[in-house]
Amino acid sequence: MERKPLWFSSPPSPALPALQGDLEVDVAVVGGGVAGLTAALLLQTSGKSVTLIDARRIGHGETGASTAHLTEILDTRYYRLESSFGEKGAALAAEASRAAINQIEGLALKSEDGGCGFARVPGYLFAQSRFQADELGHELDAMSRIGVNATWVEKTPLPGRIKGALKIERQAQIDPLTYLNHLAQRFIAAGGKIYENTPMTGYHDGEPCRIETPAGVIKARDVLMATQVPVSNRVFIHTKVAAYRSYAICGRVDGRNIEAGLYWDMYDPYHYIRTYTDGKKTYLIVGGEDHKTGQEPDTQERFRKLEAYTARRFGRVAISHRWSGQIIETHDGLPFLGLNSASQHTYIATGYAGNGMTFGTMGAMIFADAVRGLHNPYAELFQATRVKPLALAGAYLTENLDFPYHFAADRLRPGEINNADEIAPGDGKLLRVNGKMLAVSRREDGQLDVLSAVCTHLGCHVHWNTAERTWDCPCHGGRYSADGAILNGPPIGPLAKETLDQPEVRPRPKTRRRPRPQSPEAQL
Repeated sequence: MERKPLWFSSPPSPALPALQGDLEVDVAVVGGGVAGLTAALLLQTSGKSVTLIDARRIGHGETGASTAHLTEILDTRYYRLESSFGEKGAALAAEASRAAINQIEGLALKSEDGGCGFARVPGYLFAQSRFQADELGHELDAMSRIGVNATWVEKTPLPGRIKGALKIERQAQIDPLTYLNHLAQRFIAAGGKIYENTPMTGYHDGEPCRIETPAGVIKARDVLMATQVPVSNRVFIHTKVAAYRSYAICGRVDGRNIEAGLYWDMYDPYHYIRTYTDGKKTYLIVGGEDHKTGQEPDTQERFRKLEAYTARRFGRVAISHRWSGQIIETHDGLPFLGLNSASQHTYIATGYAGNGMTFGTMGAMIFADAVRGLHNPYAELFQATRVKPLALAGAYLTENLDFPYHFAADRLRPGEINNADEIAPGDGKLLRVNGKMLAVSRREDGQLDVLSAVCTHLGCHVHWNTAERTWDCPCHGGRYSADGAILNGPPIGPLAKETLDQPEVRPRPKTRRRPRPQSPEAQL
């Protein structure tokens, strides 16, 4: 079984060089996902000089792990958005999603391969209990008020009985990695520069902004932090977002009559379903089983649950691929897209929840318009500096309990094991040595990687992800490979290397005090 997204089965695109030396451009983009590449292409073709850097390879972040549902059905129900942002705000959120899908379609259909797998398909949000059906009725009423063209249907093309569903026509799906490679090729052809394997090691907002990398400094008037989680903001934005892991599996279903479409159930966490056809083979993709990053002791169990769910609904499916991705949710249900807090020229795009392809694209559109001095009708709704609605204060406080709890508990918690010999190949454990918590993992060949367990963002202790074999932080979603390299922000520094044979700190020997000489009077 492949432990990577289905999209990575195709031959990889040629590697691009890392940055060597200093640069000065109009616009710099950090992050080679859908938001970064879309923004870079829009601005480069409008006459700006643009450079994009990525810490790894293009598409090897969260866009490459997406199941690429392109839809105006949001993770947060529209009737809830109405209560927080008003009917106009909810209507704008739906309209923005449709505008993003149209933007993706326009860019994808210009590709040489016939559209990067882009296809218009219907979307179905379905209920499986009376309670869910009642909620679905409230959502249909809200959709009717804000202009979403949804209809009630009694069944979907999927097998299994339901209590009703909302059907929305002209949603879409795409092959996300092929699409990203297409955007990159067009950007380079227009004169843009992409540097892979170029992590940002420091950042300064100003005139110009300065991006520090291991081999050079990039100066730019405007910068987009398209890194899913902003790495230029150490604290404030992270109090308004939370990181979750989401899981996906897929297998071939050639010959089965599964109608192309996008499907979501209403459980918590919910499941999402689509098919993918590469011209010869048809795959069923099922995702879900989300949980907060770093807070699940057995992530393998999430895949087992997905496989059981798939078997109940579709019968036997031979699973060929499985993977997980990171999604960022906000306290009020909409992403933060726009100028960063206390910044003059730094923009962020984060908090897409399960709508990463569309909201990432919208973030790029808002940034491109801001740089060009153009009005964007959705910019005010999604502004990154907005104050949370008072009605959602409870959600804000709940999400932010993680940091103080884990930070304090980590300092008191003993290690998970007493000796590194207890760690099996492919596993990782926390081990306390001389008062210091270490993150220790064992490779398949028996060699150990020994790291500090302290996340370089704000100091919480990381935890081992059994499915992905990574170290994940439960406070703000930072993730590291087994050897300590950064996989997900907000940290911009790797886990520190440590050793197991640290010398014990021994108390200094006491020195015998010499008696003070007594005065002649005291000696009498």
